[in-house]
Amino acid sequence: MSIEEAASLRVDEDGFFVLVVPDAYKGFVDEDWRLDELLGHFAGQMNEGALFIAYPGPDDADSAVAVTDRPITAPVLREAVGIVRVTASGLWLTDYTQLTMAAQFHDESPTGPAAVRLTTPVGWHRVLLRQIDGDPRLNLTITPIAAAIERKRLSSVPWFE
Repeated sequence: MSIEEAASLRVDEDGFFVLVVPDAYKGFVDEDWRLDELLGHFAGQMNEGALFIAYPGPDDADSAVAVTDRPITAPVLREAVGIVRVTASGLWLTDYTQLTMAAQFHDESPTGPAAVRLTTPVGWHRVLLRQIDGDPRLNLTITPIAAAIERKRLSSVPWFE
């Protein structure tokens, strides 16, 4: 990941951190979706490897997310783990608002003009977002893995209470 990409990683204005594989992500839910439907859809897309989403919350809206490949020495308060299968369309930082547009309209992309494409090779990757007792509070690690590994299927968006 380039320095420019790493510097642009932030929690969105709604308090979500969202990575998406655009050509694998199935965005449309319903023209009149309900929040519970949307959150369930997000969990399903995470289980398919097309999305990673977590909700650090409003206190972390617009906060920087540091990219690290080193062990965290500060106490970890919580972590969210997912697996994504990056395709030729890449892995993109997007936002909750863009996902809601894709959920409502068939022809809307999960990425908009403000989305950032990350330099991530094609293949399976483990995504780990940690909130720590330190600075920066949010740390991201994206690690290539050989194939999709068995994992507990998600039924909700991590950290969304």
